[in-house]
Parts: sequence; structure tokens; C-alpha cells
Amino acid sequence: MSMSDEELPQTGMDMDGMDGMSDDDMGDMPTELPEGVQKEVLTPAPDGSWKMPQRGDEVIVHYVGTLQSDGSEFDSSRTRGTPFVFTLGKGEVIKGWDLGVATMKKGEVSKFTLAPEFAYGENGSPPKIPENATLVFEVELISWMSKSDLFGDEGVILTRITEGSGWRTPKIGSEVLTSVKAEAGEGTLEEHADLEYVLGSEGSALGPIAKACDKALQSMKVGEEVQLKCSKDYAYGDRSPDGATVTIKLSQIYETKDVSFQSNSSVMKKQIVEGEGYEMPQDGAQVTLEVEAATDASGQSLSGFQAKTLEFTLGNGDVCDALECAVSSMKKGEKAIIISSSKAQAAEAQLGLSSLEADMPRFTVSLKDFAKSKEIWSMSEEEKLDFGAQRKEVGTSLFKSGRFTLALQRYKKVADLFNYVDNFKEENKAKAKELKKLCKLNQAACYLKLDDHFEAKGACDAVLKEDSQNVKAILRRAQAQFGMKNFLDCIQDCKRLVELDPQNRDCRSLLKRAHEGQKEEDQKSKKLFATMCKALGKGPIPAPEKAKPHEEDEDFDMQDTAKTEGETAEVQSAPQGGA
Repeated sequence: MSMSDEELPQTGMDMDGMDGMSDDDMGDMPTELPEGVQKEVLTPAPDGSWKMPQRGDEVIVHYVGTLQSDGSEFDSSRTRGTPFVFTLGKGEVIKGWDLGVATMKKGEVSKFTLAPEFAYGENGSPPKIPENATLVFEVELISWMSKSDLFGDEGVILTRITEGSGWRTPKIGSEVLTSVKAEAGEGTLEEHADLEYVLGSEGSALGPIAKACDKALQSMKVGEEVQLKCSKDYAYGDRSPDGATVTIKLSQIYETKDVSFQSNSSVMKKQIVEGEGYEMPQDGAQVTLEVEAATDASGQSLSGFQAKTLEFTLGNGDVCDALECAVSSMKKGEKAIIISSSKAQAAEAQLGLSSLEADMPRFTVSLKDFAKSKEIWSMSEEEKLDFGAQRKEVGTSLFKSGRFTLALQRYKKVADLFNYVDNFKEENKAKAKELKKLCKLNQAACYLKLDDHFEAKGACDAVLKEDSQNVKAILRRAQAQFGMKNFLDCIQDCKRLVELDPQNRDCRSLLKRAHEGQKEEDQKSKKLFATMCKALGKGPIPAPEKAKPHEEDEDFDMQDTAKTEGETAEVQSAPQGGA
């Protein structure tokens, strides 16, 4: 709504330089008012209202203006019965208004007392406003339309039509579900309903309006709707010389993250619908999961698939690893697409998928419900010990069935449960430490099966720190050292173990293999050294005094190698330790 000549807050008149403020004068809207603008809140904004209009927003107000000198009314939108509309911070009104209204919240009524330099200055505005007049305005902020100059050149002006919810906003690379409509005059230039779109993607489906849409979407929340007024440079060029009006609605932000237990991107979860609250099912919780679809990478349904609602205990291995991974990171009501890079992890007999041929299988799932488990912090010492022992047995069962990744998670959680037991009763403290030790040993066994030798060594180190003569820990650490080709360390652990357990055939077998491995490494080093020496002979002749150290170094290496080659041990196959 435009302002009439009778509406005195406007500034399109000669007032000795008091023609309002330019964009540069305003900069960012100030958060504190200067001394010449005094504010008194008459009616606070409703509870929960905290947002204030920003520079460039189109604000709608009612006001009553009076002279401070005699209290006489000189103007009122209420008398006219029509709210007053202006663009905040653009110099369309007197300076005191631009500053004061920027501090208000929706529904607030405030009184502003404006010194002459923030109103109509030395000359006033005859006949109603005398010279050097101090003015009093009672202002009600009814509402505003948020507007933003997206690129700072007035090429794209954003107006917010509907507020969104939540706190998340997409960024470049995020995938969203959006609807976009571009219009010019009375015609539609382009329209996309329920478009799955990746911000910043090359060859964008949005073509010439992609830049403007990407910029707008980065400030939007789910459920938000905005309108963009685009110049031709941000729209369709000469095809639409007057530019275009683009309406965007953001329906969903797809959050894609790695939910695999090993953090290796083997199982990815693409969230379609956010869940409720913040709680997620805990290990051992009863869950209800609806599996709506199973497809390959092209979207074709997998042969044999049967949609089904699964009820199972989380962490027990009742369903395939891909679903186990995903559910542990979901909230009630959440809907997601689960993508597995491993066919074995996604094979699920209950869904008619005992075996899979398709690459990158994916499930569309919804977490309907889960039983809230008792929080660990609220358990007694005895309850923690019982819970830990039960989950350890679940891990052992999974290990025996070859589900090493899932077993590993059970052992990890139990070990973490007893990280701090100093305040336990002495009897319970001993039980907790023993349970933690067993789980650490079994973690090492799982890591060895998964060829993660570094983590296996770490688990063994943790046990040996408390129990330096633990035979299983020494053996499994030796196996891990062998896997990392740390043959000398492996030999050292094996020798130590032979002293503790002379009849340990696994250890003697591993010791022999470690000697053989070290011998191969020594031979490689010897050949490399010989090659280096030949290369040295082709270069400039060294000074006589520098020849001797090279010969001494070679003799030392040869002696050290001979010593290593002389060690022998009995040959046996070394099975990796079980749970």
C-alpha cells in the first residue's frame, strides 16, 4: 500500500537534508536506539514472539502522531481506518521511524518520542508540524513481509510468504524436495512439482533460474514458501525482458549420512521424513519397522521382495546388518531410504530376499515404534552387570554365526558400560572389570576376523595394561602384529607367550611364520641395499676418507641380517583366536 501526501512519516519533501536515510546511511539496522529516539513499550508482544523486522522488510503498522509541546494530534492511520505500509530501512519514512520500528516485535505497541533531528528537523512540515518540533508517535506493529536482496544488486528480491519450521536449512550439495513455479506477466514459464533437487548441481533441472533458487533455498526451512522477483539477468534473459516471478516451496531436506558400524559408508541413510523428538532406540530395545519397498539403484523393485512390518530386538541380529545399522540411528516416525553397498549386508529372508543379485540395494523404511529401554544411568550396579552379561552372550552368539561386525558392536557397548567403576562395591567392581576384559578380548577377535589389525592390537593393549600375562591377549596381539607385518614385535610377543604357555601350538606356529616373514623382509632390504651400492659406484669417486664408513655400514647390515636369518621355529598353522 502506498503512502498519501497526508501521511506525514514519509520523507519525500525538502527538509534541509532530512529526506530520510539512504541505504548506505542505514547499513545493518542498529540494535540500540540513539539518545534522540526514546521508546516506551505500552503493550508487549505476545509470549513467544521474538523476531523483529529486518532492513528491506515491508512492514504494516497503525500509528497516532502528536506534538509533544501541546499533545495535539496531527496525523493518525487509525482515524483513516487503513494501516500504513512502508519498506524498513530504505529512507521512505523519517529517520526515527526506520530506527524505532526495527526494534519492535509483532503485536507490540510502543510510544516513540523523536527529537527534531530524527523527525522533520529545523523547518518542520507546515502547517501541521512547526519548526524544531519534538514528535510523539504511538505505533503498533501489525505484521511484516520479510524481503531480502539476495545478491546485493536488487537483481533478486526475496519475499517470505510462509514461515518454515525447525532449524535446519539446506546448503550446497544438499538434496531437497521442492516445488518451483516461474511466471512472467500472465504466463507460466516453468513449473516443477515435488522436484528432488541437489543444490549447486551441474546441469540443474532449474536451468537459468538455478542460481537464484539455490541462493534462496539456503535460507529456507522445511514448510517455508518464498517469492522471488528476478531481473532478466537472474531469469530468462531476453526470453523474458521484464524478468520473472519465481515461487519456491521447500517440502523436505534430505539428510544423507553414513550409519555403518565401521564408518566406511557401506550403509547410508537418506532421511525422507524427520522423526519425533530426539530419542532413538537403544541396544536391546523392541522395535517395529515397516519396510515399504526394496529396489536396485535404478529404482526397480527387487525380485521376490515382500513388503512387511518387522518386529525385532535391536542388536540381536534378528534382521540383516543394513537394517540393524539404520534403525539404531532413527527416531520414531522417521522415514528413510537405506542404501547398502554390500549385498550380504542387505540379504533379508523375512522380506523374501535370502540372496541378492542387484548392486547397491536400498530399502524404504519407517520406524513405527520402539520400546524405551531403561536408561543406563538409572540402573543399579547389579542391573548393569546383568544387562552387560546378557548383551555379551548375544555378541558371542553373533560371533559364532559369523556376524563379526554386529558382534563387535555388542562387545563395544558392554565394555563402554564399565569404563568407570571406581564407585562400585568391591564385589561388583571385580565382576565389572572381568566382564570388560572379556569383551575387550572378544573385540580383538572380531577385529582380527575383519582384518582390522590396528584396532585388534589396541584392544589387546587395553587388556594387557591391567593383566600383563593374559595369554589370549598376548596371542591376539601377536596375530595383529603379524597382520601389520610388524614381524619383530610379533616374534617378541610369541617368545613371551612360549615362556608363559610352552605347549601353545598356535603360538609356536605363528612364531615360525613371523621368522619367515622377517626373513623375506631382510632379503628385500638386502637387495635394495645392494642396488643402492651399485648406483653409488656409478657416481663420482668419493674422497678416500669417506669410503670407510660405507664399508662399515654394509658389514653391520650383513651381520644383523645373518643374525635374524639364523632363528628358526616349528611350523604350524596359526588360527585366529575365537570369542
